[in-house]
Amino acid sequence: MFAKFPDSNFTAGKTTKLEDMRKYLLIIGVIISISIQAFASKSAIYMDLAKRGRSDKCTTVRRSPMQCPIDVFYDNETHQIEIMGDDEVSAQVFLCDENGNTLDYSPSINVVLDVPSNYNGLLIIRIEGEDWIAIGKIAI
Repeated sequence: MFAKFPDSNFTAGKTTKLEDMRKYLLIIGVIISISIQAFASKSAIYMDLAKRGRSDKCTTVRRSPMQCPIDVFYDNETHQIEIMGDDEVSAQVFLCDENGNTLDYSPSINVVLDVPSNYNGLLIIRIEGEDWIAIGKIAI
């Protein structure tokens, strides 16, 4: 029923346990690599947080180790920046280009900002609260 090849012990249609194991490991490897790539479209944006203070009638920005209560992500597939934070935080969000021109604005913290589809360069995300400022940069 099975044809034998003259130079080997291989019979058509039959596989060994080692060959079956290789197939399963290859399938598992492909599934893992696809699942890792599926989550790579969103990337977190690091935000520098600075506290505002008053010194000799001028407003200065002082760096202090504060916990940033805001998460900022850039989605490469949809060209959007998602900003999430506590609802109790009142802040304004500015999306600016590298020259300081405002591309998008939101008066609230929980927002999704659209990046222009033809934009290439550095984007600056500036979030201004009552007594603090958070600034993040991302290259598109």
